[in-house]
Amino acid sequence: MPHAQLEQPRFEQLRSIRPGLPSLRRWSSRLLGLGLALLMPAAQAVTVSLEGQVRNLPVLERELGPDGVLVLLTNLTAGHLVGFGRLQEGQFQIGIPEKFRPPVRPAQFCAGVRSLPSEPKIYIAESLLAYQPDRNAATLLYQADHPTDPTRRVQWFYSDRAATVRGRCSGLNTAYQLSLRAGWTAVMTVSQPGHFLVTNATSNLPYWAQPTPVRNARTLFRTLFTHR
Repeated sequence: MPHAQLEQPRFEQLRSIRPGLPSLRRWSSRLLGLGLALLMPAAQAVTVSLEGQVRNLPVLERELGPDGVLVLLTNLTAGHLVGFGRLQEGQFQIGIPEKFRPPVRPAQFCAGVRSLPSEPKIYIAESLLAYQPDRNAATLLYQADHPTDPTRRVQWFYSDRAATVRGRCSGLNTAYQLSLRAGWTAVMTVSQPGHFLVTNATSNLPYWAQPTPVRNARTLFRTLFTHR
């Protein structure tokens, strides 16, 4: 994996698993040896990849250690694991099975916001979780322009169709200027004076590890894991 700073959102279609990217099968086998399994099909080919860089790596290593850390792409609210990869020298690459289709729902954007040509069904992968299986510890990662006072934050949306989303929420301070592709799109929320703008990500912002880890992660996030 290249070590140069990434300048554009990286969510690539891959022809095959890149060298150095652990297959889901191999990592699932390792986790099974620890008495747990990640709740996603491990035998599928990985052809989609999300890349990122943890900027405050010393904070993460202080809490989780320097080795054996996985980065999980999750929706913690719904208890879904989308994909995972290994953290190496502060960078990670998350493989997502080619045939994985998230459980999408109608977007139902607020009144005043229109979707053309039609309203998409979407899924939001809301959280990245750095997880160390041996320590059973985890910490949340978030993508933003600043670790404590961000003005730009990024999430990944999956849409069942291409759509253009425009408008301002009636009675609220949130506006949309967003183009969704069929599949995955990096979506950025920008804090501006007096309002928020939801738009397409224009650069690959760094990821930041929260300084307070979660202990006994397999119990707290039980919907992400299953015991043998």
